[in-house]
Amino acid sequence: MWFFGLLLALAAEIAAFVLVARQIGVLVAVLLLIGVSAMGPFIVRRVGLGVLARTQERLQEGELPTRELLDGVVILVGGALICVPGFVGDAIGLLLMLGPVRHLVIRMAGHRMAKRVTTVPLDRWRVIDARSGSVEAHGPPPAEGHGGRLGPGPRPPTPT
Repeated sequence: MWFFGLLLALAAEIAAFVLVARQIGVLVAVLLLIGVSAMGPFIVRRVGLGVLARTQERLQEGELPTRELLDGVVILVGGALICVPGFVGDAIGLLLMLGPVRHLVIRMAGHRMAKRVTTVPLDRWRVIDARSGSVEAHGPPPAEGHGGRLGPGPRPPTPT
C-alpha cells in the first residue's frame, strides 16, 4: 500500500513538473524547484521559531505545550516536503507552514486517531490500546476518568 502511494506521489510530481515546464519553460521550472527547495530551511526556521516561542511561554505558565509540539511535528513534515524538489510537495509543505492549515491537519489527524484508540482500566492505571480498530469494538471507555490523562487513578472497589 505504501509502495503504491509512493508511486502515485512520484507520478503526480512528474505530471506537475511537465505542466509547469510547458507554461514557463524547463530551465525556469528547474530554477524554481531549486529556489523553493533552497528557501525551505529558512521558511521552516522562521515558522519554527514562532512555535518555539509559544512553547516556552506555555512552559513558563506551567502548562503542557501539546498543541505546540504537534505544530512542531507538522512543521517538520512540511519542511521535509519543501526541501525535496517537486511542485506538489512544495505546495503541500508551504500550506503546512500556515497556522490555520496546520491546525486543521492536526484536528483531522486527532479525530482519526481518536477512532483507533481505546482506554482500558487496569487496576489503578488506564492503558491506551492504539492497535484496536475502533472504540466500539472494545466497548466505550469508562465514564469516570482522569480527563484523558494516563496515570494513577482511584482504586476500583475490591470484590468481596
